[in-house]
Amino acid sequence: RRPGDVPTCYADPSRAAEFLGWRARCGLEEMCADLWRWQSMNPHGYEV
Repeated sequence: RRPGDVPTCYADPSRAAEFLGWRARCGLEEMCADLWRWQSMNPHGYEV
């Protein structure tokens, strides 16, 4: 971890659901797979 990085981060989307009617379209496993796929295809991140 880098200095200043948050040690742990949790998110609870229940407030967004309650006030905005927002619901996630995919689960954690699908999000992780999508992130891995993107990172594998873009090993240097965003390049301009």
